[in-house]
Amino acid sequence: MPSAVISRDNRASLGALLVRWCGALLVAALMVTGFQPSAKASNEVSLTLTPSAVSAGPGETLLTSVTVTNEGTEEIPPGEVTITAPSGVLNTLSDVDQWYSSSDTEQTGRFLATFDVPAVAAGAKVIVSAELPLASGRFGSLWGPRGLAADYQVSGVSTASARSSFVWTAGTAPSPAAMTTILALVPPADSAGVLSTQKLVELTSPSGVLTRQLQLAQGRSVTLGVDPRIIASIAAVGDTIPESVQLWLNQLKALPNESFLLPYANADISAQAQAGSPTLLAPITTDISAIAAVSTSSATPAPTPGVSEVTSVAFAPRLSSLAWPAGGTVSGSDLGIFSANGFSQVILSSQNLAKTASTGIVSGMPAVVTNAGLSSALSHDDVSRGASYLAAAALDPAAEGAVYAGLPRSFSITGLSKTGQMLDSLAGLPWVTSGSVSTGLGSATTELTLVDSPESEERVGAVRTLLGQNAQVSSFSTIAEDPSLITSPAARDLAAVLSVSWLGDPEWGSAVAAHTASTEKLLNSVSVVTSSTINMVGGQANIPISVNNALTQAVTVVVNADPNNGRLLVNGEETITIQPESQAKARIPVQAQVGNGSAILTVTLRSIEGVPVGQPVGIPVNVRADWETWGLTAVGIAFVGLITAGVIRTLRRRKQGQSEDV
Repeated sequence: MPSAVISRDNRASLGALLVRWCGALLVAALMVTGFQPSAKASNEVSLTLTPSAVSAGPGETLLTSVTVTNEGTEEIPPGEVTITAPSGVLNTLSDVDQWYSSSDTEQTGRFLATFDVPAVAAGAKVIVSAELPLASGRFGSLWGPRGLAADYQVSGVSTASARSSFVWTAGTAPSPAAMTTILALVPPADSAGVLSTQKLVELTSPSGVLTRQLQLAQGRSVTLGVDPRIIASIAAVGDTIPESVQLWLNQLKALPNESFLLPYANADISAQAQAGSPTLLAPITTDISAIAAVSTSSATPAPTPGVSEVTSVAFAPRLSSLAWPAGGTVSGSDLGIFSANGFSQVILSSQNLAKTASTGIVSGMPAVVTNAGLSSALSHDDVSRGASYLAAAALDPAAEGAVYAGLPRSFSITGLSKTGQMLDSLAGLPWVTSGSVSTGLGSATTELTLVDSPESEERVGAVRTLLGQNAQVSSFSTIAEDPSLITSPAARDLAAVLSVSWLGDPEWGSAVAAHTASTEKLLNSVSVVTSSTINMVGGQANIPISVNNALTQAVTVVVNADPNNGRLLVNGEETITIQPESQAKARIPVQAQVGNGSAILTVTLRSIEGVPVGQPVGIPVNVRADWETWGLTAVGIAFVGLITAGVIRTLRRRKQGQSEDV
């Protein structure tokens, strides 16, 4: 219900008594129904305050709407909303930050209006609007942002509160602030190191995410951070690039916007640095082009009507060596690692700095600073808040007439549409003009102090484990003819799992688990084939050991065997080369030592450089030594000889006895 400005002095004492009496009855009713306003304030009741215009001047009326949302299971009885406003100007970016970050529910500043709110059913919301007459005496003659506060009370108990702002246009306006928005041109979170052709077609379709992101940049002061994975994936398609992909790439190259390359797959460089890695992931992509060249037909495809052919897949950004870590994730030591890995400039969030600034020098690196408040306003479609930040930037000497906003690293399609509309609204404001990242980097002179804001220990620990697994892959690859055909795809897949787009995504744990399983499979792709018991007859033998190679390229390994007891002596090892997706046999020379019995040969593989490969495999061996065979034969011969001698002796005695009888 709209209401004029109400003065507390005009409230009649009788009316006050009546209100108290009605309030007492309402409290009693609430006690019966079980609704507790104070208990609901924190989690089940929310309030939003939205001015219909981002600015207003003396004598004008500002239409304001208040939305009460009941997420609880009980109806909220009728209440009222009181709107207040401080008279002071929010004339710095820090002032606007403090205004929006305050969580107090007390009425702040000058009383503007109060209006009734009807009962709100469980799971429902109610929108109530009111006109706020703005007299010059309330806000003075200084141009700049002013705060608005709303307090929702039920039975005199504050149940929810909200804050907003508008720009008071009395007085002389400052020079416009140059606004630059930074957008990551990336696919949604994905664990694939190379996007499939089907995925590229989906992303570049008229309603695809990459298409909508590109449309967001067209005709606007937006600097693009481009994921190299997109370009590499297009190169992997070869000469038969689908129409939508070809059109998208042409449009990207034709854009006049400033651009720079993100780390491959938008990988989180802060997490890598904090995990202790001195070298950031930088997968090579030359193998992608080679694969595409082999798989593409030699026939030249017919050009798509109405679509210019892509003469080169390569994309040349206008800015280079520019790092953009996720907002609020950087620690002081990270910048040294960034610099050691080829980054000479950086985009930081104001969350990581000790004082307000739009540009500066941090640890020797020129930096532009995205304002966290303005960035949040853009991501939440809060036009009034965004307009106030821009007005404060125009007034704030620390901003030096410029302000930067970083858009989220992933969007919904709806979010992209709203963001574009909001950017157009803000760009049309008289206190806003266009800026650029290159201008900010070129004018950076003020030394800024970084405030450590590391990522969670859980995430850093997981990243450390993943990087350790990748190091194992690098060691394992030394068995291959071309190690890069193993290390490059593995690094690309890992970069995708480490994408900033995964931050805050509950599915990241599943992506990590899947990548770990894939890595283990790769590390076990060259293995000793388990064998049934081998019967060894004789003092020496060459034990056959089969080795399987599941890779698509030849590998060379050293096969070694170690017996578990003294029955066998291994006389050497063998180096063998196994062709792609096949098996080969090594023959390990062994010698019998003690006697018959069983032994276990533990067979291991390693690279020529000595890196262990796969898992040890035990092969049982039955030993029948040949010296025992000869010994038994000799004993048998001796036994036969003794028997023969005995028989001969007996026969001789009989003959002698017969002669004596005669």
